Formats: sequence, structure tokens, C-alpha cells
Amino acid sequence: MPGTSTIDVKCVKCKNVFEAVVIDHIDLSEDADLIRNLKAGKANRVQCPKCRKVMYLDRSLVINFEPQSLIVVYDSKAKSKAKKEVHRREFESVTAFNETLSELAGETEFQVVSDLPTLKKLIDEYAKMYVI
Repeated sequence: MPGTSTIDVKCVKCKNVFEAVVIDHIDLSEDADLIRNLKAGKANRVQCPKCRKVMYLDRSLVINFEPQSLIVVYDSKAKSKAKKEVHRREFESVTAFNETLSELAGETEFQVVSDLPTLKKLIDEYAKMYVI
């Protein structure tokens, strides 16, 4: 099951503000059913309860490509080196929390991907190897 959180969303159509559960983290070894949505860039779909407008939220998403020891942050807004570096520092900060996480981080490749075609390629390669 993907890691989720609850956020406030403002409807682009009627301006209603509502709470929505969004995906923050996906482990492909457990959440392979989300591959199609990831490849389409539509992992975080919400619907306004007032006017029924469907929206796809453009927000960063952490994807664990287990067992490849690869963690990818997909953020379409992280085009610059500085924005990608912010994600890298966050990863280092989280993994520096304890010795076990630090050790795992040392064995894990970390990437920040900002364009959907690159993400699709990574997912396609993963699916060929690990998804039945």
C-alpha cells in the first residue's frame, strides 16, 4: 500500500477547498498496480466533492524501485540543479537519522527525475524485469 497523506485542495473549477488523500511514496514491489497511473503522470487523482471536477495534482512523489536499490523522486517542477539538490539534501537528512538508514542509503542509488519520459523509461525497464 502506498504511503499517503491528507492535504487541502482548492478546486480549479468551483474554488471549493476540500481534503484529499494523496500518494507521497510508492514501493513498486508492493504497488505494481499503480504503474499505469505513474507512467501517465496521473498518480494523484482527486475529485471535488462539490462540482465533481477531476484533477491530477502536480506534486513530488517518491518511488522505490525495489529490489533494484533505486529511489527516484519524480518532481516535474525540479528542472534546475538547485531544485534537484533540495531533494537530495532531504534524502540525506532522512537517511542520516540513524545508522541503519545511513547504511541503506549508501547501498541505494538516488535520482531526481523531472520529465515524464525519463520516468516512463525507468518504470518500463523495471516492469520488464520484475512485474508478471
